Amino acid sequence: MSFWQDDLLNFEETGASFTNLISTIDAGKVISIEAGFGHGKTFFRKAWAKQLEANDEVVIELDAQLSDHSGDPVITFMGALAERLNTKEKPNLEKAIAVVAKYGRIASRGAVEFALRSGAAALLKEFEKTALDQVEGASILEELVKEAGDGMSKLAGQLISTQLATEKVRKTELPQQLEVLRKALTEGKPHDRVVVLIDELDRCHPEYAIAMLEALKMVFGHSNFVFCLFVNAEYLENLAAHRFGQSAAGERYLDKFVDLRLALTATPEARKAATKALALEQLDVGTPLGNKRAFSAGAAAELAGEIVSQSNLTFRQVKRVLDRVELALRCYPRLPLDRPLLVFLAFRDVLGEVSSDLLPRSRLTTEKAEELKEIDNYSSHHEQSKRDNFIREDCLDLQNLDPDIYQMPSPPRGPTWLPLAQVISGLGPIYIPRHEKVLKATHALIATEAK
Repeated sequence: MSFWQDDLLNFEETGASFTNLISTIDAGKVISIEAGFGHGKTFFRKAWAKQLEANDEVVIELDAQLSDHSGDPVITFMGALAERLNTKEKPNLEKAIAVVAKYGRIASRGAVEFALRSGAAALLKEFEKTALDQVEGASILEELVKEAGDGMSKLAGQLISTQLATEKVRKTELPQQLEVLRKALTEGKPHDRVVVLIDELDRCHPEYAIAMLEALKMVFGHSNFVFCLFVNAEYLENLAAHRFGQSAAGERYLDKFVDLRLALTATPEARKAATKALALEQLDVGTPLGNKRAFSAGAAAELAGEIVSQSNLTFRQVKRVLDRVELALRCYPRLPLDRPLLVFLAFRDVLGEVSSDLLPRSRLTTEKAEELKEIDNYSSHHEQSKRDNFIREDCLDLQNLDPDIYQMPSPPRGPTWLPLAQVISGLGPIYIPRHEKVLKATHALIATEAK
């Protein structure tokens, strides 16, 4: 389908499976779709939303990070539902807005003021044992305040009144309006289900993220609403532990609010293919070290794919590394550069270590070149053999390049230097340092821009 056309991580099959899952749900559910930062959650959410709509689902998309300024997820969510109504549903829309506004006025005041008085909170906890429908006004509250003794001020009673009013709206009026909105949104559909996709929750302010999770169960836990949270579960668990303390062994905070936890993962093969495609698109610029395929964008792309398939890098991190290499190639367009070596060094900077087996010529360090220079015709046959094998096996691609690459003086005898001497004495001292210098200079540009 067209909405998966940029699916570098091959998520289309996962999307189809998740769509089939949603189509079987006929009760209220909260589902988490979990992946680390930079693993493609937002791309998947956008493409999957289109797939769900193509499957005749009613889909509400909510970017929690853009809405956490509202202070209350209930208001945010009810507003998102109301916005989807057609103009012919104006009476429903007006009623929903009125309830949301009422809730907002009460809840915002209660949330701030109520926190100021722990005594009021204690009394409210006791009072919640009574059915809220029996609480109609200040007269009952005045009796409760009087019974509580002189220590309970009039302000505390007012705070209790505010909080109880909030609870009544939440438990009675909001559910009624949710049902009205749901029926209006699903009119003419083959089912009564509304699917709500919530992204960027793990980028919100901690208090708002916690409030959103709690609201899903307390306010929105009604039939035929399916909430799909796109989250970094580890981040939210750490946030909850900081907020509420460590849970008992084996318990997870999200389990209290989530009915089904799903993983959004790309296979190593998909990550490799995605990296190769991205690198091939970005790195075919600049001047290669030579005309051999070993220095081409294709070779660099294959190396990048191999490195990524053996690592735990997020796709966002991969993109940043490739951006850095591309910037180096563009900033030094006339300098002959070994594209795969730039890729090798850039990933090594991030990972700390990359196996030189993936690019044997990366072993031609300045130190290695100095070591090889010490081996001459007076050295043992064993040492000469080791030197020759290194040049032949690890540095074959570095032989027979343009003479200017080696920066060698005119040979004392004969028309040219031997390939072995060109690699060891000409290229060896500058090969790795030149590429490291280019990457370092490029990194400085990126760091300055980031500031």
